[in-house]
Amino acid sequence: MHEVHQWAEHPRSPESDNKGIAPEHQGSLASYLDNSFQMVRSSSAAFLVSSSPIQSTSTPPTFIPVPISPYSRKKARYSDLLLVPPSNVVEEELQNSVRELLAANKEQKSLLISMQSSLVLNGAYCDLVRGQVAAQEESKKSKKGKLVGDGMPRLLTSKDFVHRVVAFQKAAEEKEAEMKKRRATKAEKSTAMSQWKELEKARKAENAAIRARWQEDVKAWEEECDRAKAHGQQPSWNKPVLKGQLFSPVPKPAFAMNEQEEPIAGPSRLPANTDSDESESEDSEDENDLVDDE
Repeated sequence: MHEVHQWAEHPRSPESDNKGIAPEHQGSLASYLDNSFQMVRSSSAAFLVSSSPIQSTSTPPTFIPVPISPYSRKKARYSDLLLVPPSNVVEEELQNSVRELLAANKEQKSLLISMQSSLVLNGAYCDLVRGQVAAQEESKKSKKGKLVGDGMPRLLTSKDFVHRVVAFQKAAEEKEAEMKKRRATKAEKSTAMSQWKELEKARKAENAAIRARWQEDVKAWEEECDRAKAHGQQPSWNKPVLKGQLFSPVPKPAFAMNEQEEPIAGPSRLPANTDSDESESEDSEDENDLVDDE
């Protein structure tokens, strides 16, 4: 098909077509090719020899397979005639000719089966490609964008243009609704972060007060240890511990990503920022205090 299409765009000279052909057959071959291409141009398959781009609506010629009889494995054709001993030279030559014709017929049948199989597969491939090309052409027609982008005039009352206007307006409304939804999500994120910062601030203040009271209790316990040691006694109470008194960090609100990569609030942690770094440093101090207590 590619060679036919290329020949239609750049016809070759009769001299190049007739190279390697006997002179007495050159004229008949050129005439045969001209007649063949003329018949193709006047048929429904004219797009095959045209320089215009092929569209998905261009239907290639339908191939109708020819039924082919299978090979007989039990008994070969004309076996009765070929098994009879020839009585003269003529009969022997006839039998040899029949054997040659049967061998040639078998070879031609194999070639015909192979050609028909290839044509059937090529037809299935062409149907599949045409379907994909048709889908691409349809997607280009319904592509979002300008209603009139090619500078050509439009009949504003035509059904196709009205449908395009309706689809364009619907797409614009959906986009605006999605933008409002994304703005609302950003506002929710800001509110959640503000509330988290307030809770963290209150937690840090409460932990600072608990740690200050604990340090005072430890100081009083150390004084009691010194007094008891001076009198050869044991302290009257155990060392105060900080374990279990401090408040754990408040989980930072997480924001899952949707299809538009817009965060959506959720109750889990994200990687720590400046505020969370302060919380982690404070938590590490708490852990150190707990280790000292133990």
